[in-house]
Amino acid sequence: MEDIDLDILSALRISLVERIGQERFDLWFNSSAQLRLDRDQLVIEAASQFTIDFLRRNFRDQIDAAVAETMPGATVIQYRIAADKSGPKAGRKSAGSSEATAKVSKVEARQDLTRRRKFSSLEELIVGECNKFASTAASMIMNRPGEINPLFICGPQGSGKTHLLEGIYCEARRSKKFERVVYLSAEQFTTYFLDALNGAGVANFRRKYRDADLLIIDDVQFFAGKRATRTELLHTLDSIIRRGGQLVLAADKRPTELSALGPELIARFSGGLVCEVHEIDRDTRRRMVEQLCAARDMNASRGLLDWLADHLPGDARLMSGSLNRLWATAMSLGRDADVAMAENALADMVRACTPIVRLADIEAAVCKSFGVDAKMLRSASKSRKASHPRMLAMWLARKYTKAALSDICQFFARKSHSTVISAEKKVNEWIKQSKSLQLSDTAIHVSDAIRRCETELKLG
Repeated sequence: MEDIDLDILSALRISLVERIGQERFDLWFNSSAQLRLDRDQLVIEAASQFTIDFLRRNFRDQIDAAVAETMPGATVIQYRIAADKSGPKAGRKSAGSSEATAKVSKVEARQDLTRRRKFSSLEELIVGECNKFASTAASMIMNRPGEINPLFICGPQGSGKTHLLEGIYCEARRSKKFERVVYLSAEQFTTYFLDALNGAGVANFRRKYRDADLLIIDDVQFFAGKRATRTELLHTLDSIIRRGGQLVLAADKRPTELSALGPELIARFSGGLVCEVHEIDRDTRRRMVEQLCAARDMNASRGLLDWLADHLPGDARLMSGSLNRLWATAMSLGRDADVAMAENALADMVRACTPIVRLADIEAAVCKSFGVDAKMLRSASKSRKASHPRMLAMWLARKYTKAALSDICQFFARKSHSTVISAEKKVNEWIKQSKSLQLSDTAIHVSDAIRRCETELKLG
């Protein structure tokens, strides 16, 4: 029974820290007051009436919320002035209580708990071609929880994975369709589990996460190399799925590319719905920079918004940082931002985010992405398996390199630069008409083919 009480108190303390912050918790609940359980009552004891009144006046709402979260049911909260106990027996009891409190506090300090923060919402998410599928899936699980399990969102850094997860969390809390909603990163899950093993209480840890109706975990690639935590996660996922709960996970790669997590977790991740989000495309960037400027009360002309959309990277965090710099520059100069100001203020960032691409890089990306031999790209073959990758390579060369038509023509062993012009026009037509290409032994949509090559170029 004492172990259960210690687990409940540990969870209560963690919940309070999340609401009032570690510093205020240490000041008022580790020094001035003590928490203990007495049957179905939570007793808050302090040495003076002044402290009792202060706790009621300043922390009552947070205490009530923490109790509701960790001690469901009709729990009575009692505020009492601690009795002045003396004698050897009382001394031993006080020492034991202090030792238990110190043990729990030490564990909680290692958990690196952060203050409550503002989460992004689904309403604030700008939906475009880069994230439409994942956004639709997020709405599906809110309307039909537990039917698609897990929802696994993957994509590169800055593509909006965390925004989607936070949006799902906020919507779940707002709609009250889930009784217990838990959101955390893989690093936090690992830290809390290790703390539980070291004394904070494994039983309480498992109750908190396995009993969740909606469990959201970000950055699951962090579990690589952590065998014990992966085993615990596996059982947690299975427990939630069996109860009909909902799982939402995110990583920087597809499940099949996370081999370090082991076949069991990869199978669980792949068994639901895998949604890729991609680097933010130009149209979505245009709407994002408009939103970011409006949030900062920046008067941005259409020309400036277009310039920002064309030159900023498809990474939401870098875009936000760029707009912060431009905004601060405009404020310091006392005038509205314009294209000339942006070119000067963001020159280093634009250069750093614009990779230097060579013709050889284009060739390597196309060959690696679609299993095509470089000899085939330069051959005289007019079959679709050769001509489609070749035209795509020349289109990419025109878009991403400063090579002259004659250089591209010579590199790909064409007889005339008019072949390069023709290839560029042909691919533009494919894009306009949403055509599929014959690449290697499979057909692939032109936008997916281009995205695959662009991703390869970026990785390279």
